[in-house]
Amino acid sequence: MIRKRRRSLTGLISRRNRFGFTLIELLVVISVIVLLVAILLPSLNKAKQLAKRTVCAATLRSLGTAGTLYQSDFEGYLPICWRNHESNWPNPWKSWRMNLLPYASGVGIFNCSAAKDSGTMGEVIRSESELASRTENEGTANAGSYGVMYQFSLPSYKTLNYDGVVGQGHSAWICAFSTVPGIAWQDPANSVYVADSCFVKGPIRYPTQNNYKNYGSSAIELPSDAAYSDPHRAIPTRRFADRHLGTNCLFVGGHVGSYETRDLDSMAEGESNCIWDVY
Repeated sequence: MIRKRRRSLTGLISRRNRFGFTLIELLVVISVIVLLVAILLPSLNKAKQLAKRTVCAATLRSLGTAGTLYQSDFEGYLPICWRNHESNWPNPWKSWRMNLLPYASGVGIFNCSAAKDSGTMGEVIRSESELASRTENEGTANAGSYGVMYQFSLPSYKTLNYDGVVGQGHSAWICAFSTVPGIAWQDPANSVYVADSCFVKGPIRYPTQNNYKNYGSSAIELPSDAAYSDPHRAIPTRRFADRHLGTNCLFVGGHVGSYETRDLDSMAEGESNCIWDVY
């Protein structure tokens, strides 16, 4: 009797091995795998974005180091010239990127790790010739994934021109120049110098990732600008970007912080919590 049972069990196991899993068992396994993927995928995507934010922050710290080196050579001045004018009105002063480039490891320092690069909708700067372009609506001197905080020129500002000569600021040139902390930024340690940014048309949308290469300026326009809320605005404005779960900001003091983009957009000039108040 015992031998018969053993034979029966042996036969059952051998038949089961011969035919493999049943259809129901396979469906159960597949369902479990699909469920696990659905649960883990958002976490993996978030981890990927956080990793890119970390790399971006490291890049901005390198920009901060370049700014410090520039200051040591130019009496504490920091470059903020933000616009390359059209070819019929050439800008005689170097942009903030061109001024910082000699102190950087290459043009990659001006690219966020999460920046897009797809034709006219891209943000990545690939060569020095793109940075040096002096045509407003062509080339990519005004593109890029980082922007400097918007400022108007003041007579106290000065910077290098393309001939290497230091020029004094003038109110007729609105694109700013270079200045020292304490003039443009009353609280340098808590004032944003450069931050994640992109070009957007019309009102704010989150995440702000609509990019327009070859157009605009490299200055982040303040949220108080009417273009932020005008749904009919045809010209893109450069704004804070939250391409990696928030906006990374490089401060004049050299440190980097990450903020919710909505919080940055809701700040107002003159308020104590405003970190992009440039005057």
